[in-house]
Amino acid sequence: MADAPHSPTRSGPIHYEPHDSSTKAGSRLGAKALCRQDGALLLIEEGREDGSSFWTLPGGGVSSGESLRASLQRELDEELQCSVSCGEPIGTCRYEHTSFGDVTTIYTVFDCSLESEPEPNAAEGILGYEWVASEALPEGLLTPFEELLSELAADGVFRDRV
Repeated sequence: MADAPHSPTRSGPIHYEPHDSSTKAGSRLGAKALCRQDGALLLIEEGREDGSSFWTLPGGGVSSGESLRASLQRELDEELQCSVSCGEPIGTCRYEHTSFGDVTTIYTVFDCSLESEPEPNAAEGILGYEWVASEALPEGLLTPFEELLSELAADGVFRDRV
């Protein structure tokens, strides 16, 4: 299934329909962290069951009854064994999974900062992490995140929070 376009938003409410007509089976919510440091951003490399890997922003799916921010804090604790301070939402994107069947995740991306050093958790499928510059996005970065990051760094620089 191809990656669908996203609709970044910089302010205002995030609109979500639980059973969007453009998905075959269903949708779920997710939260991702955009952590910036010295003009670079944090990406993680995750392993797939087939041995291949991909790059993405840290974060993941929201559990039942969980807020987006609580989900993001839990996911960073699980994936990178670190804590995060969540700022405001800075964009959304849609990812049509190939590994979960016909499921689409609507991710809200938050402006975040790490409160401790990341330590990749291999038990969660995290192979590593890197701080990367906007002009050095890695091959294998999931398309919706690559598009969103390209828009957020339109001038070629991922600015630190003010």
